[in-house]
Amino acid sequence: MESTFSGSDVQETAIDFIAEDSETVVPIDVHVKNLNYTITDKPGSWWQKLTHLQMPWEWMEKGRINHVLQDISFTAKSGQLMAIMGGSGSGKTSLLDVISCRTSAGTITGEVYLNKFLRTRSHDRLIGSLTVRETLMFVAQLKLPRTFTSVIIKKRVENVISELGLKHRADTKVGDAALRGLSGGERRRVSIGIQLLILPSILFLDEPTSGLDSFTASNLVQTLSRLVVKKRTIIMSIHQPRFDIFNMVDTLMILSRGRIVYNGPGKDIVGYFTTLGFPCPEHTNPCDFYIDLATVDTTSKDREESSLAIVTALHEAYRVTAEAMQVFEKTNTGGASQDIKARAPAPLTKTNKMTSSWSVEHAVEEHRLGPTLMTQFYILFMRFVRIKADNYVVLLTHMIQALMMSLLLGLVYIDLKYDDQSIRDWFSIMFMSSVMYPFMVILGLIGTCHEERHFLYFELQDRLYSPAAYYFARVSSDLPFHLVYVLLYCLPMYGMAGLTVSPYACGMFYLFVSVSVFTSRSLAMMSAVIMPTYQISSMLAQIIFSLFIMGAGFFINLNSMIYETRWISKASYLRWSYQALCIIGINDLEFHCSTYNCTNLTISGKDTLKTYALDGVELWECALGLAISMFFFLSVMFVGLKFIPQKPHND
Repeated sequence: MESTFSGSDVQETAIDFIAEDSETVVPIDVHVKNLNYTITDKPGSWWQKLTHLQMPWEWMEKGRINHVLQDISFTAKSGQLMAIMGGSGSGKTSLLDVISCRTSAGTITGEVYLNKFLRTRSHDRLIGSLTVRETLMFVAQLKLPRTFTSVIIKKRVENVISELGLKHRADTKVGDAALRGLSGGERRRVSIGIQLLILPSILFLDEPTSGLDSFTASNLVQTLSRLVVKKRTIIMSIHQPRFDIFNMVDTLMILSRGRIVYNGPGKDIVGYFTTLGFPCPEHTNPCDFYIDLATVDTTSKDREESSLAIVTALHEAYRVTAEAMQVFEKTNTGGASQDIKARAPAPLTKTNKMTSSWSVEHAVEEHRLGPTLMTQFYILFMRFVRIKADNYVVLLTHMIQALMMSLLLGLVYIDLKYDDQSIRDWFSIMFMSSVMYPFMVILGLIGTCHEERHFLYFELQDRLYSPAAYYFARVSSDLPFHLVYVLLYCLPMYGMAGLTVSPYACGMFYLFVSVSVFTSRSLAMMSAVIMPTYQISSMLAQIIFSLFIMGAGFFINLNSMIYETRWISKASYLRWSYQALCIIGINDLEFHCSTYNCTNLTISGKDTLKTYALDGVELWECALGLAISMFFFLSVMFVGLKFIPQKPHND
């Protein structure tokens, strides 16, 4: 998985061992050997090209090859805090992505070992409306083995809260842009706590201090320093650390243009660069100075050439280990030679890579047998319900929206008459009832689904739960609220218009409107899942909905449609809901004649249905048509969740 955002990003490897003892951590050293990572700037998928308004002849352009990482070798030892620094574009985040199996594109060569075993493939986003304890409990219930009792899970959550110093904020909502909650530093601690729940041996953090003030950033790094004491291996990228943070780091790596220019103890960085002819000026933060030194300055041609020459020299100085060692031996910096030797990966035991990799993966998977699909569904269902119920402002807004639309329809069609001049009005209210509210819910739901991508993508990548569990929880959690909204939509309008009052007519009317609205919700969710952006999803849903409106039988008589377009009316779920409401509300009515040229004193509802070509079907056929449409939309949605990465996009 690609972690493209910084600041709140906490990544974790697949190798972690869970024990009921909250202090049990298996020490793991990370050995990276000759790692290379290249990316070809290939054109995006066809819908991404359309999104950016690219012309067809631009689709055939070939991308160039970018060498993101080159010949990276190092060892990160357990019980140590390692920091990766460098300017923008130096490869810090890419290195973390590659060694933690988070890349989704590009070519990778080289090897990554966890102790003596070859690494195998096995981020989090916080939900503002949940408290710290609720957030951690949700993850713990899904990540911890099913053999853990609720008492053990609660104890693990409380231990993590205490370990991160969040006990006084445990019942505070996390918060977001619209809801006041935790501070930036506290949110980062919650992100780290999510990973600590499973006692990982290794933590990868991408710029955890970005966006924080210097005091909060220092406290956060102090927290990480306490965590490594328990034999954890922590590797983080960091941008412009202040001096006290620099002193808390055990091992420091500086990258420039995807290559290492320094890797060793932070306390020896000044001595190393001084021997190369670049002493740190007095009263200057060494990190700032040497990051600037390892960055190519493109502000002018002369500066670019001179800075590129320096960077090339630094690359070469680090590469030639023997020469760098000789330079270090001429200085009096104690232990420098030993640090240079420590740069190379520790000797690895020659083992059968396939067997070693399989045995570790098998052991971990066997020990980490997570919750069942039903448990995942229940936890997700309760989370969705809790989020919706807690957000009472949105809940009240949806209720008012449904009620206002109902009152609007009721006022327009108030007290409908039973004469021949009102026949069209009866068909009109049935049509508006079946399409007005369904149309209103589509755009809002698409927006909500795209907002959920901000945590859905990363949780699916981390295998926190299965796509099937999310699918069933997402669909079913809407039902209780959906039924209330539709009830508010139907009741006032039904009474104000004077529609048939009987248990059967009222019940069937409510049932078919509910199914029609839920089918629209299914269309919205399908569009949000299979399309990459909100704009494209909305366009697809509106095109389908508009097509179905035109084929519903209200704007054009179904018998008047040409043969080639009649399939639209058969595929239109709006036609089936409209036809069902007409059968329920009009079929048994009698309309008296109010004009002089009437041949009959009354006109039956059955005759009016024939006039509008809405006769000849039973209610069960309408229900079947709606059910087929709903099943189709939900099936495509499930396939999309299964096979299309739900990566969030900046629309």
